Amino acid sequence: MSRNYEFIDHTADIAVKLEGSTLEEMFTSGAEAWLFSVIDKKNLKADDLLEIDISANSKEELLVSFLNELNFLLSTKKWLCLSVQSIKIFEDPQGCEVSAELNGVTIKKNHPLKQEIKSVTYHQMAIVKKKNLFSTRVVFDI
Repeated sequence: MSRNYEFIDHTADIAVKLEGSTLEEMFTSGAEAWLFSVIDKKNLKADDLLEIDISANSKEELLVSFLNELNFLLSTKKWLCLSVQSIKIFEDPQGCEVSAELNGVTIKKNHPLKQEIKSVTYHQMAIVKKKNLFSTRVVFDI
């Protein structure tokens, strides 16, 4: 894992600053921060590969949808994304799309979570690029 994320003090939720030299790296950092926030992954090993494709009107909407998809898979199917095997982001004037292969595992219903994330939000989110580094802030609503 790259550890291109940093948790930020937030009064009620979890805020994290994401960075990456590419959009793909920044999205991967978001997946890593999400994982760290929801579970202590000790003794968990990926045994499944899942492909996802998501479309959106903006990069911000795409990131929120991507992270919310990880959260949806955990809350509804008990499928936990442990890492991003591959990821590609496509942009054009009509919008953008992410295509990713995720390594994960189905966890038992009674597997303890650190906390439940209700949703990934747009609060204070803006993806910016400065000096060849993409960054943004993401808030996980708990």
